[in-house]
Amino acid sequence: MRRILLIALVLLSFSAQAQLDWWNQIHNWDGATPWTQYMKYSHAYLGPNAIPIPTLQRPITGRRPAMSYFKSSSQMSLIEDDSFLSLHNELHWDRGHTQIHITHQSIEYYRTSTELRDHRISRDEDSEGVIAGDVLIDISTRLFERNLDAIWFTFHTKTAAGPLSQARFTDAPGYAFFFSHQKSFSSIGNWVPTLTTDAGFQVYQTHWVDYPQNDGFLGNIGLQIQKDETIFSARVRTFTGYFRDGDWPRLLELQWNHNLSFGQTQLGWTRGLNDYPFSFLTVGLACWLD
Repeated sequence: MRRILLIALVLLSFSAQAQLDWWNQIHNWDGATPWTQYMKYSHAYLGPNAIPIPTLQRPITGRRPAMSYFKSSSQMSLIEDDSFLSLHNELHWDRGHTQIHITHQSIEYYRTSTELRDHRISRDEDSEGVIAGDVLIDISTRLFERNLDAIWFTFHTKTAAGPLSQARFTDAPGYAFFFSHQKSFSSIGNWVPTLTTDAGFQVYQTHWVDYPQNDGFLGNIGLQIQKDETIFSARVRTFTGYFRDGDWPRLLELQWNHNLSFGQTQLGWTRGLNDYPFSFLTVGLACWLD
C-alpha cells in the first residue's frame, strides 16, 4: 500500500512539473529556486486588489450623522489586456468615536493577455479564471474633534486569503497605521467642501527570503464637495515603497455619490498615475443599517 501511495505521489509530481514546463522555459527556472522568488511583490506587477492603499473609511453623509451601512460594489476594468470584473462587499459599523470597516474582495473574474501574464510572471497558463480575494479590516478611533475639525487614527490589516500564482493577489498579510485629518469648510454657494488627508506607513509581506517585507510611506489627500444629497469627490492615494520596482503607485479616484432614504449610490473611476497600470469603473450601492 505504501509503495502504491509513493508511486502515485511521484507521478503527480511529474504531472504537475510537466504542466508548468511553459513557465519554466519562459522564466529560465533553474530547477531549484522556489518559484515565489521570481515574483515581484509590487503594485505594478500584481492585480488592482492585491495591495490596496488604505484610507479613512468615513463617508460624508450630509445632514445625516455618520451611519453604519452594508455596501456591495462592482469593479470593471477599462484596459483590454487586463480585463476583470470583481465584486466587493463591505460592512461599516459606526459608533461615533470608533468605527470598524470590513471589506471582502469577494470574487473576481479576470482575463489577461499573454504578454501581461509573462510580465507579471504569472503561473496561470490560460490567464483566465475566477478567484476570491482577501478580507480587509480597518479600525479607526477619533482622537480629536472641534467644530468642523477631526483627527482620526486607523489600524488597517489584510489577510493572506488571495492566491499568488495568478499574480492577482499576494497570498501574504499586510498592515498599516496612519493618522487622518478631516475638515469641513464654510459653504461656497450651495456647495460644502470637505478636505481629508491621511499620513502614515504601510507594510506588506513578500515571499522573498532576503527581504521578507516591503514598507513605506502612505499619504492620501481627498476633496469632497456636497450639495443637498449629491456628493462629488476627488482623491489621490500614494504609497512609497522600499524596492523601487513598481511599488510607488499614485492613484487618482473620482467619485459621484447620491444619498437616498435607505442608502447611497456610488459611481467612480480609478486611474493609475504611476506604477499602477489600471483603469476601472466602480458601481456600488450602500444600505443604512442604523
